[in-house]
Amino acid sequence: MTSTTPVADADLARFADAVMSIAHRIEPRGLEIPGRRHLTPREVLVLHEVAVSPGITATRIARGLGLQRSNLSATLHALEREGLLAQTAAAAGRGVGFQLTDLAQGELALVRAHRAERLRTASPDVLRAVVDQAAALARLAESIGEQSE
Repeated sequence: MTSTTPVADADLARFADAVMSIAHRIEPRGLEIPGRRHLTPREVLVLHEVAVSPGITATRIARGLGLQRSNLSATLHALEREGLLAQTAAAAGRGVGFQLTDLAQGELALVRAHRAERLRTASPDVLRAVVDQAAALARLAESIGEQSE
C-alpha cells in the first residue's frame, strides 16, 4: 500500500532525531577497533559505503555521503595506506572503484559484532519490532537525496 500523503516535517524531524540517538548510543565515541587507531566517523561511513557496494567509485561515495569529492580523496588515501581499501574496476564498468580488503572485512565483522552487542542491551520485544524494518531502513538510506539530484 503506497500513500501519496506527505509526511509532516515534525514527524520526519522526530524520526531523524531517533535515528541520530540510536547511532550515538551504538557508537558514542566513534569507532574503536583494538590494535588500530581510532577511525573517524567519515572513515567509518566510507567503509560502510564500500561494504554495501563493492566497486563503488569515489564520485558515488561522495554523492551518497554528501561530501565534496576533493574532501573524500584524503579519506580514501588514508584507508588505502592502512590496508583497508583497495582499488578495483568500477562496478559500473567505467573508472576505478573501491573494495574492502580482507583485513577490512575482518574488522568489519568485529564492528558488526560490537554493534549487535550494543543493540542487545535493548528490550528483545523492541528489537524484534525494529529489526523487521531493517530492509525498509536500508532502502530509505539509499534513497535519501535522490529526488534532489
